[in-house]
Amino acid sequence: MHKFARKAVVVAAATSAAFGLAITSTSAAPQATWTVAPGGAVTAHADNPSVVTDSGEFKCTSADGTGSVKSGSGLSGTGIGQINSLSFAGCSAMGINITITTSGLPYGINITGESPDNPDHVLGEIANVKAHVSGFGCSADFTGTVHGYFDNTQSALIADGTSRDLTASNASCLGIINNGDTVALKAVVKMSPGQTITAD
Repeated sequence: MHKFARKAVVVAAATSAAFGLAITSTSAAPQATWTVAPGGAVTAHADNPSVVTDSGEFKCTSADGTGSVKSGSGLSGTGIGQINSLSFAGCSAMGINITITTSGLPYGINITGESPDNPDHVLGEIANVKAHVSGFGCSADFTGTVHGYFDNTQSALIADGTSRDLTASNASCLGIINNGDTVALKAVVKMSPGQTITAD
């Protein structure tokens, strides 16, 4: 049971960060500027987001968020958007339900660089993510900055489960989750209305 409780504890923090990454665009050059279209208010939805931990992979049924992004050209990569709200559904491990709460909203969206591998991908980050998870005798806080890439062909954020961005603190889980443990998100988060992000 403790193994599954551990999995339950980590899901929220990693998932909570996903939304709004989709609106990032990027270049390493500090003086670079960016174009976002159409910009404005956005919603985000992910089916079956999962979290990769040392003990395996598990899923929620869905996650949803709202936010906004700047519109137009000549935009700085810093503070190009923000995440205003997040909600989660169907998060469990072996039938044990968990509760997810986020705090410190809105979360800032920053541009970090263009993908060296695919011209349709742009890289970004969601800064200062904070989430609390409780379930079956365990609780923990997770904080950090989550990295991923946005696919302009799908209007979707892709987090591939390899970047362990969120770190545990205030953990009380009988040693199952410990302070300093990290987790990684694996999700495809589709944005509506569809966005494109390009370097000027």
